[in-house]
Amino acid sequence: MRKAVILLLLAFLSFQSYAQRLDIMDKERVERVDSLLSDILFEDDDLMDLFDVKQNFHFLYLSSSWSNRTYYAGRENGDYQSNLSGQLYYMSSSGFFAGLSGSWYSQLDPNYRSTILTVGFGKGLKKHPFLRYRFSADYFLFHVNDPEFDPIYNSSFNAGITIKNQSLGTRFDGSLLVGQEVGQQFSWNTYGYVYLTKFGKYNYLRLEPEVSLFFGSEAAEFLLNEAYFDPSTNEEVGTFYRDVFTLLNTQLRLPISLNWGNFDMQLSYIYNIPRTVGDSESYPNTSYIRFSLGYIFSL
Repeated sequence: MRKAVILLLLAFLSFQSYAQRLDIMDKERVERVDSLLSDILFEDDDLMDLFDVKQNFHFLYLSSSWSNRTYYAGRENGDYQSNLSGQLYYMSSSGFFAGLSGSWYSQLDPNYRSTILTVGFGKGLKKHPFLRYRFSADYFLFHVNDPEFDPIYNSSFNAGITIKNQSLGTRFDGSLLVGQEVGQQFSWNTYGYVYLTKFGKYNYLRLEPEVSLFFGSEAAEFLLNEAYFDPSTNEEVGTFYRDVFTLLNTQLRLPISLNWGNFDMQLSYIYNIPRTVGDSESYPNTSYIRFSLGYIFSL
């Protein structure tokens, strides 16, 4: 049991939310929640070996993380806006998981805007242990006292697979957001583990470098071949907008994780290389830091 507790802690801690616009914020939060559940349930070989035994284990995981900047797909939301997130999840070795998560933003009013409820299932393939799959659904609860507020999305359906060996892995995750409109997003992550030192059998300090490609939709601005005057506004129009689904951001992450008993701490340096779509002004490369702390309970 101690082995499962410690292994579960490590990969679950990098949750964060990025966006000031609520529809954008939900897109990125869904992607991060799905990625975290992938980490905690499907990325550790020792943990999956433990889950293959006949006894059924149950866990309750509580964590929090802080980021000094807020981004969506490498695009900054708010000037130096920080965010604080929290998560509470139930997990079973049968493959079922459920939980809730929420985030606080320094420049929004109200600061706490929404809660995500998640339920899902995932397993590794016994005959092909290097391949794992997962499915989940999310429902968004908004906390905005504005009668005119009408969110674009209220839920999402997510799926993903992971292919890995002992020290390297790659993960594919996709989400379909539904509500007034239908949106989609896709991410591809490649990661590895580099142990710096070990304290006993299960406690350790390690680097977890990761490269992530994020694909999504953006209303891109394009230049017209010839500008024209809009008779209704008597203004010159030289651009138009079109929704484009494409690569929006490449993210480099360098987390250093300390695993000690039932606690886990992680400090990450994150570097964004956003891709400008259309003819608008180019987005600059950005970076920020994130600190996470978590604790797991066996039930």
